[in-house]
Amino acid sequence: MWEIFKEPFMQTAFLGGVITACLCAYLGVFVILKRIVFMGVALSQVAALGVALGLFAGINPVISAFILTLCGIILFWIPFSEKNISREAILGFAYAFCAAMALILIAKNPLAQARGLNLISGNLLYTTWQDIKILGIASVSILALHLVFFKEFIFVSFDRETAFTSGLKANFLDFLLYLTIGIMISLSMKICGVIFVFASLIMPAMIGLVCSKRIGGIFLISCLVAFLSVGIGLMFSYQWDLPSGPTIVGVYALILIVTGVKSQLDN
Repeated sequence: MWEIFKEPFMQTAFLGGVITACLCAYLGVFVILKRIVFMGVALSQVAALGVALGLFAGINPVISAFILTLCGIILFWIPFSEKNISREAILGFAYAFCAAMALILIAKNPLAQARGLNLISGNLLYTTWQDIKILGIASVSILALHLVFFKEFIFVSFDRETAFTSGLKANFLDFLLYLTIGIMISLSMKICGVIFVFASLIMPAMIGLVCSKRIGGIFLISCLVAFLSVGIGLMFSYQWDLPSGPTIVGVYALILIVTGVKSQLDN
């Protein structure tokens, strides 16, 4: 079955999927630790609206997705009083509104329909070398930033209040972390779709947390699961004529169930 990766379109699909999945898996550990899972899905839908808006307006969808995602990051990051409306309610509103508007714009855009654009499930088989170049540059930049602030990001994710009282600029670090998550989401949304991006942020990180108690092991296992799942999912997708993104998510889910059951039995 590995012969399928000799096809050029499968090579770009694999590379695009691996870059997105592995970096999302790495960033997803912070999403789980900080308990901002719902923010992750809300940002994914904001980015999807950005792609739809860009195609509808005739501008680069990557640029429009990035700008809209940046606005979402700022909105979700800014502290505000939660007397009557909670932050979760704002996230829920953003998700529902952006999902509805994205579907409306896609339905009214013949260009998007002609390209087979599916912002929900995505289509890795449409990945181009230009997409991979953009994802690669973004990944290197994000990892470089995390290399500089890794310890601080871990500290803020585990115990934000203690980090703040210790003199760290917790709000600024939160913004940087949210920014890296938002950049990755916005750049990968056009080819991967909401389901794949959100699942890659959550499921590999959950598997890593189930399988390891050491922070290094959690990151390593998360990225390894993402890498293997993309390869296996693409093979199943090609063999059985299934949509690529959801198939990879199915592999995530299967691994998570198996590791979860094994963990419970071991305990």
